[in-house]
Amino acid sequence: MIRRAAAGLAIWLAVAMPALSQGSPEPLLDGVTLQEVARHAAIASQIVDYEGTKVLSVLRGDTMETVTLIETRKRPGRTRLEFLSPEGVAGRLVVDDGLQTWHYEPRLHTVFLGPSLAPPPEAPPAGWLAEYHLSLLGVEEVIGRRTAVLSLRPRSGQGERRLWIDRTTGVALRAEERDPNDGLVMVAYFTRISFSLNVPSALFHMRPPAGARIIGQGGLPERLLALPDLERAVGFALSVPQTLPGGYSLRGGTPVRHGPLLTASLEYADGARSLVLFVVPAGRAGPPGRGAAVPLLGDGARAFGAGALRIVTWEDRGRRLALAGPLPMADLLGIATALSNGSRP
Repeated sequence: MIRRAAAGLAIWLAVAMPALSQGSPEPLLDGVTLQEVARHAAIASQIVDYEGTKVLSVLRGDTMETVTLIETRKRPGRTRLEFLSPEGVAGRLVVDDGLQTWHYEPRLHTVFLGPSLAPPPEAPPAGWLAEYHLSLLGVEEVIGRRTAVLSLRPRSGQGERRLWIDRTTGVALRAEERDPNDGLVMVAYFTRISFSLNVPSALFHMRPPAGARIIGQGGLPERLLALPDLERAVGFALSVPQTLPGGYSLRGGTPVRHGPLLTASLEYADGARSLVLFVVPAGRAGPPGRGAAVPLLGDGARAFGAGALRIVTWEDRGRRLALAGPLPMADLLGIATALSNGSRP
């Protein structure tokens, strides 16, 4: 969760921001438009190398779980995260070289190897913009640097993301995810940062510690599978739509194995945020015991939060489904209900 939350900020900036429409110059931005600020943020990962200390807090239940880490980035799309505290995560290391991600867990003395979390190099579609409101909340200082504070709100849903964009480099020095019911569910901010064009490439060459186990996750898929190919890979029909309410389109999916259980993981995206739908035959997985009951989706349906994510699980036509994403629960339940209703004859 923490690794994906940290990577999610970079994906948001690199994928979402280039699609912003033209706007009027902002007096608070010395005559610069919001579009120009956003474009600067979008290309920051391609033109700026940096190293800094970051604090990341994610809501878990009624408390915020906080970690401190050193984040290093190098063009294009390379990331290194070194976890410092608390004691339970100290020594954890995540290295993304743009092709694959190495995640070393010191308590297990194990390296988990998976696909890169860097955004794809191809230009993203710009159609998602109509789904969002963009506004300037003001200009603030973060660790002594002048930032433009941007607010992004979905037009057809709830929730908000705020970004503090450094006016000089375009790097987001602070980010917040807000839920209308739970308030602040995720915050990430730098306590110090150093910009450089000479970050050593060797930092992004993972050398597993001596004796560490290396476990590949999901066979390191190089691409998302089309629906017919995914059905053949998992061995059962999926019967899922190509689009979901809110402008989410199916990008593809991958088979995920948990012991003997083979699950289909499907990714939907609107250009800025992603939802993941897990599908497995109902007889192969028992009902979850966690979360609040959702009578609208039938017996055994549950809904719960996990940090910035919201998750809904239910059964429909002999399948067990789980929908997860960084949306307010009301929005996610609406999509799950539409998905369930739409799958019935």
